[in-house]
Amino acid sequence: MRLAALVPHFAGLRVRHVAIEENRLTFAVEATRRSAPCPLCHRTATRVHSRYVRTLVDLPWADRSVRLRLDVRRFRCLQRGCSRRIFAERFPGLGPAYARRTHVQRSALEDLGFEVGGSLGARLARKRGLVGSRATILRLVQATAPPEVATPRVLGVDDWARRRGQTYGTILVDLERRRPVDLLEDRTAATFAAWRQRHPGVEVIARDRGGAYADGARQGAPAAVQVADRFPLLGNIGDALERVLARHHGALRAAAAAVDRAIAEAGVAQRPDPEPVASTPPPRRGITRAQQDREARRSRRLARYEAVVDLHRRGASLRTIGQAVGLSRATARRFVRAGTFPERAPSAPRPTSLAPDEPYLRARWTAGCHNARVLWEEVRARGFPGAAVTVGRLVSTRRLTPGRPGPTPRGTGPAAVAPSPPVPRPTRVLSPRQARWLLLRPIADLRPADQLHRNCLLQESDQIGEARVLAEDFGRLVRTRDQAALAPWLERAHEIGVAELREFAAVLRRDQAAVEAALTHEWSNGQTEGQVTKLKYLKRQMYGRASFRLLKQRMLRAA
Repeated sequence: MRLAALVPHFAGLRVRHVAIEENRLTFAVEATRRSAPCPLCHRTATRVHSRYVRTLVDLPWADRSVRLRLDVRRFRCLQRGCSRRIFAERFPGLGPAYARRTHVQRSALEDLGFEVGGSLGARLARKRGLVGSRATILRLVQATAPPEVATPRVLGVDDWARRRGQTYGTILVDLERRRPVDLLEDRTAATFAAWRQRHPGVEVIARDRGGAYADGARQGAPAAVQVADRFPLLGNIGDALERVLARHHGALRAAAAAVDRAIAEAGVAQRPDPEPVASTPPPRRGITRAQQDREARRSRRLARYEAVVDLHRRGASLRTIGQAVGLSRATARRFVRAGTFPERAPSAPRPTSLAPDEPYLRARWTAGCHNARVLWEEVRARGFPGAAVTVGRLVSTRRLTPGRPGPTPRGTGPAAVAPSPPVPRPTRVLSPRQARWLLLRPIADLRPADQLHRNCLLQESDQIGEARVLAEDFGRLVRTRDQAALAPWLERAHEIGVAELREFAAVLRRDQAAVEAALTHEWSNGQTEGQVTKLKYLKRQMYGRASFRLLKQRMLRAA
């Protein structure tokens, strides 16, 4: 039997000698043909000038590494007019010129690199008898030409975190073929528009409601239909309802007390309901959403602290207080012993891309410049590549410098009040997030106790009831894709007296065409989100240290 029948890439070779070592096989091979074509003029040459030995690494045999010591001949080219006088014979079926590996061995290392990465690929290669270090495997992966991908008709676009909170990239997905098309190094409108101009033919672009991708789509493909993702729309209306509930935290406490009264009237002994707490006023203008959320959270914690102090003065135990207010026993004890409301210490800021410019910004702030836009333009002139929102976030956190009261000695304050008989277990006060899902879930899926709690909550505040109706109607029109109902819903949300829903409706109006397209087209960004999850898996598999080029190669190859 000929050797080429067992090892196809040995075709045209003859084995002269085999050296068997403990973990290695060395084959001394030579060509069987008597002539070779010139690489320049392609004329056949038969006159041998000299010889030399070339070493190549091949696939292992039975976990033994294999080396080929190839006897290479140099020929004289006698063709007149050819600039190459002496040339070495080529072995295209075995490996390219000057290569130290055969085609099949290189392909095996590339497959390991694409599937499991450099370090793990090198460990597996050693176990299987392949010769290749981690750096070699990564170099082979990065040198591979990316696959040719046709321009998609329906394109999904979303961002992904290269370094969370600092740098982001963009993933582009063919929603019809359900595979990634390309990765972009950032998520700016200019980069996305440039890609679109290089790849004409996209008819539909599914995206989130971020402004950068909307601008990039308009610049690169003005005729393409932009479709907003439906799932974030449902999440956004739920977030708006949750902000309404956070502002009416007094109604949440009053609803829990109303449930206690209803159960007491049915014959079950419950504790007297606590005094209702006033709702937080609507959010002030001129502050950011993050500042509004911080103020709302502080108001809820202050209300809980006052309720803890009140119940302790009335003789309730720490366990009963924690169950009534929705706190752990340790937190209730800390509130009782505090003496005054314990403010939260400001958390240490995470390092951002603004770290080199922070001394300059601090000096400008001290000098009296408190305009975030002006500060951003100044640091951008100094070389800062980020957006204005990064500077604005830093400036807003420096404006808020709440003090932190010192510790209060034990035995002082409300803790010194003499205890009274224990109070029966009350109904738990819902958090704004828990109340959000209680209001949005179908009433048929709720237990009788939850239905009672929901009815009591709706009776405590007309604004909560109006916000719930609008949230349910919006969710229904998105799920049923009722485009005709969108414009009337926006009018209702604008006319209602709930600030959070008016703001949500105003944001929808700015992107109304994409929202209407989401209600008429079948496309969404669900497949794109799945590809982002796969990209995160690949990134974490390499411990987040992969370069953008390597990550792009592995992601496109995995598709």
